[in-house]
Amino acid sequence: MLIKTYGFNRWFVVIFSVGYLFLAYTVVTLVSDKFVDKQVQQAKNSIQHELALVRYSIEANIFRDAYLADSFASVVALNPDFAMENWEFVSEQFLGKAIFVRNIGLAPNDIISHVYPLKGNEKAIGLDFRTVPNQYKSVQLAKELKGIIVTGPIELVQGGTALIARYPIFTDTPYNTQYWGGLSVVINYDKLLKTSNLKNIKGTDIALVNNVQERLIEGDKDVLTNYDLSFPIYLPNGSWTLFAKYDDFNEIESISRFNQLFPVLGGITFAIGYILILSLIKNYLRIQNLSLHDELTGLPNRRYLFNELNRIMSRKNAVVEFTVLNIDLNKFKRINDTLGHEVGDRVLKHLARLLTKCLRSSDFISRVGGDEFVIILQRTTKSENVEQIIQKIHNYADTHPLFWKEETIRLSLSVGYYVYQDKGDPSQINEILSKADKDMYYAKMSKATEQGSGA
Repeated sequence: MLIKTYGFNRWFVVIFSVGYLFLAYTVVTLVSDKFVDKQVQQAKNSIQHELALVRYSIEANIFRDAYLADSFASVVALNPDFAMENWEFVSEQFLGKAIFVRNIGLAPNDIISHVYPLKGNEKAIGLDFRTVPNQYKSVQLAKELKGIIVTGPIELVQGGTALIARYPIFTDTPYNTQYWGGLSVVINYDKLLKTSNLKNIKGTDIALVNNVQERLIEGDKDVLTNYDLSFPIYLPNGSWTLFAKYDDFNEIESISRFNQLFPVLGGITFAIGYILILSLIKNYLRIQNLSLHDELTGLPNRRYLFNELNRIMSRKNAVVEFTVLNIDLNKFKRINDTLGHEVGDRVLKHLARLLTKCLRSSDFISRVGGDEFVIILQRTTKSENVEQIIQKIHNYADTHPLFWKEETIRLSLSVGYYVYQDKGDPSQINEILSKADKDMYYAKMSKATEQGSGA
């Protein structure tokens, strides 16, 4: 009897041990596989997020400079003689805000008469586009479409690669039947890609295709035959497509080797996993917060602004009422050049604090880049009320200079606005911002004209 009991206990222990080991092996294998799959998916999600940011960066930067140039072209259309007589001044104002523009050229009757900056571009003066078929084709297309055309990238004779934005200029807006000439804007393609971090994304091969020209403009053509992801990039009157193919995830899959050590290190692994998850969540929240706020001023950034406008304009069944203010800090470049970028940063933070103090808590204040701020005034649409708020901003800026060491820096602002009263329509967002920007530009021009005339 003792022998049978001993044998039973022994086999029970053996069976239990085998069952437990089998269960442990199964659990460890499943957990390890799931962990590996999760890491791979996280890597893919990270790549997708980076590619989405690249797409957004390219779109936002091209549209930003495109809208600036469009405002500039509108000024030329309103008064071509004034624009040509004050070419250096108005061009400097434009290039002072543009990030990727290398130079601009004005071509009345499609013959270049003015270029800025002139240095290094003297040979362009007098160029008749009709004698250059490749370029004249895009000039004609812009004229026919009566809107901006972006072509390229092309290799420049002076070195580097650029996009060319063509703007037809009509002097009888909005009918656009009297063609005056065109404005050509050279956009630094190399700098655009570098800023977008397109070439720094790890874990994937990319290919960038110009859909209009149906040609590969960046990356590996082999990606086009076997890609994992594609992102459309919308441009004015055109589009690109960003294709991506994941690299081999062998390095991440090597985590499965830890399965051999998991029975011993299981507890440590779960503890580390817990810490890693907390770290991932913390980093995700931090990145998300950074992606929606301006690092210098702490205000919402351009991306946050578009999110807020999309939220407001998504109320399609109700009438939406708000006003957009576009604020630009005059002579900011001079402050940076004379007093240094540290003072320039302090000026921007000082202006951000002033706007926050003098406006309502319900008003949305954002810094969208450089020295440009955009404000959304909720439920404020009457012109007299808007003008009062603008005057309050001017008064507040005039009475609150920035004291820096022995310097007293007084702020001068140009403010434009646009009132929207209609049903919600997210497709109107860019048009609203463009109109507010144009109104600000006109305000800046008026102030510059007054100062120039001794007012």
